[in-house]
Amino acid sequence: MTCLCLTKNRRQWLPQAIACFERQTHQNAELLILADGEDVQDLLPADDPRVRLIHLERSLNVGDKRNFGCERAAGDVIAHWDDDDHSGPERLADQLRRLDESGKSVTGFHSMRFTDGTQWWQYKGAIDYALGTSLVYRREWWRANRFKSVQIGEDNQFVRNAHARRQFVSADAGLLMHATIHPGNTSRRNFGSSWKKLPNGVSGNVFSHHPQQDR
Repeated sequence: MTCLCLTKNRRQWLPQAIACFERQTHQNAELLILADGEDVQDLLPADDPRVRLIHLERSLNVGDKRNFGCERAAGDVIAHWDDDDHSGPERLADQLRRLDESGKSVTGFHSMRFTDGTQWWQYKGAIDYALGTSLVYRREWWRANRFKSVQIGEDNQFVRNAHARRQFVSADAGLLMHATIHPGNTSRRNFGSSWKKLPNGVSGNVFSHHPQQDR
């Protein structure tokens, strides 16, 4: 299995993404980091050969960057592992189990908690949708359904294709994963009817809040 982490000038976020990977109960996986911008070699753990870095000499849009990573992944299953989000220890095991039990090619979370480091929100999506940061899919499916060459929304058509061909299953993330909101998000959050502000006191692992450049 390959966890694919795209990063660009986000040194503050990347150590937490690596730590989340190393805490996974499913250990038969690699973390493939694709980085452009500033060098992040010094942030990699010296004692974990499962963490692999490819530094890109030129910037690619997110769709092309995902395709580049999928081409070089060692695993037959690929998980999106965005540098600014948090995955609990059971995330990989849970999503792999969902793929195996359903027999589908693509899974993800349609609903998830978000935080800006102070306030929390709950996003509730439809069951035929999954947040791109949460996608896990078979590499064989990706080969026939590559990501569009765009900066934002590259995962939307990917999910629609899987749903249309009955190769998609989604779930609520619960406490398995949460995403962060910050000025450097690639896709801006527009709080509408699908969002609910949670009361103060909601617990969870929270990243430090740092404005960063877009991925």
